[in-house]
Amino acid sequence: MKFVKFFFFASLLALSACGDEDDNKDNVTSSNMVELRVDFTEINIAQGDERTVNILSGNGDYVVTSANEEVVTAEVDGNIVKLKAVEGKNDAQSVVYVKDKYDQRVKIFVNTAATFDLKLSQNLFTLYSQVEGADEATVRIYTGNGGYTVGFHQEGDDTVFPTCVEINADDLEETEMFTIKGVAQGSAEIEVKDQQGKTAYVTVNVIAPKPILTDADEEGVLIKANQGSTQVKITSGNGEYQICDAGDPKIIRLEIYGNVVTVTGRKAGTTSFTVTDAKKQVSKPVQVTIAPEGRYAMNLGRNYAVWAHFGEMTGEGLEAIKEKTNGFKLTQMTWEIVTRVDETNWLQTFMGKEGYFILRGGDWENYKGRQMELVGISDNLKLRTGHGAFELGEWMHIALVVDCSKGQHDYSNKYKLYVNGKQVAWSDQQKTDIDYSAIDLCAGNDGGRITIGKASDNRRFLCGAILEARIWTVCRTEEQLIENAMKLKEEHPEGLLARWDFSAGAPVSYIDDGTNSDHELLMHICKYDSWGDVEFPMSSFEDASSIEVPFR
Repeated sequence: MKFVKFFFFASLLALSACGDEDDNKDNVTSSNMVELRVDFTEINIAQGDERTVNILSGNGDYVVTSANEEVVTAEVDGNIVKLKAVEGKNDAQSVVYVKDKYDQRVKIFVNTAATFDLKLSQNLFTLYSQVEGADEATVRIYTGNGGYTVGFHQEGDDTVFPTCVEINADDLEETEMFTIKGVAQGSAEIEVKDQQGKTAYVTVNVIAPKPILTDADEEGVLIKANQGSTQVKITSGNGEYQICDAGDPKIIRLEIYGNVVTVTGRKAGTTSFTVTDAKKQVSKPVQVTIAPEGRYAMNLGRNYAVWAHFGEMTGEGLEAIKEKTNGFKLTQMTWEIVTRVDETNWLQTFMGKEGYFILRGGDWENYKGRQMELVGISDNLKLRTGHGAFELGEWMHIALVVDCSKGQHDYSNKYKLYVNGKQVAWSDQQKTDIDYSAIDLCAGNDGGRITIGKASDNRRFLCGAILEARIWTVCRTEEQLIENAMKLKEEHPEGLLARWDFSAGAPVSYIDDGTNSDHELLMHICKYDSWGDVEFPMSSFEDASSIEVPFR
């Protein structure tokens, strides 16, 4: 008896194990199962007509069954269920079942009639032309008798069809839907007909957003100074204005606030910009021309100075520049400045980095000798020219060409000074207790700035005017210096790291970068007693159109 009980219990365990295996098999199979779905679960079919329903998802091996084949017949072809309403005199209903291989089922409720009223999903629409998401509507035929046509309602032979909407009924036969798109301001009435002559109407009102208009649409913008600015006012539109196409960023800068666009020039040229609004309208291009009336120079005198910091350089090409120069540490370098000195001054700053590497005037003989000196860290480099290195009241081109590959004491070749294209000797004093392997443009006192007209304290004025300054990562030749002294004539010069043309010709607080490259470095304008940005007045600009450098 015990043996029988044991055998019975073991058999139950075996059956249970087999059952678990079957369940696991079913779970593996059903884990791949997707929901059975169709595009219509209720449909109206005129008696004698056919309609189709699409199986949107399922697991194949579909079977369809009509609950009443005297009302509707059904068959399946792939993922399409074909339904046909049987002709009769009375309204009738039935249900068609769709089943897949996992016995999932969906019901399609079918309504049939000898004749249906023609009904649409909606009969009134308000559309907004040119506004994405609001300029188009879809109309579905809810009930009808097949054989549909869609067109504009026509009351007479001379009816002019509206142009404010477009109708797309390409898939009307298959989907029993059509779309309406608003394209312009106006109203339209659309007529839908079926094969039984039933009609339905859709009224469409199209609202066109206000066009974007500006006070510069007709004449454009003309700015008569390199860094001059003007304002363009948006006179019509739909609010939330933004710059769409900013034009050539090397010619203009744009700022928008409310309905006012401020346009600031960067260099001579022509470009255009566009504006968009809350309704995604886009303005027509506003033409901008930067056409300076003349060339100007900045007279810094004893009141103003300018400075730049290479840590502020921006632009897509910045990282490539930093990698190429090892973080702005130059083994070869050329500084250029076109300037006029009107009076001598104690340690007057031509160009440089205080406490590190600076080209300045001297501090001897009551600083009247018109000498220049190059001074390095803690005066461990000190090179000085003889008297009369430059003339007062005359424009001149100064260039300092540095080649750190030269020997420490070969100062005449390591640090070449040119005035008006002619090399000037370091003849008065020579001290070379430091050997630069590279010039670090971010080092030095004054926060690492490179300055013109100011250094360290409030007394080192240039006492003159400036026209242009450049910094190169190469040693420029004497011929290149002479050829490009007053104006950079080379289109794609090698090694041009920074360039500033001080011919802004308008009140400004900075001088734009003029390298015409994919990196830029602005030059700040400050007063003699502060590094803070200030506006340089138009009254301190002077005409520079007739300046000629007298190369000797």
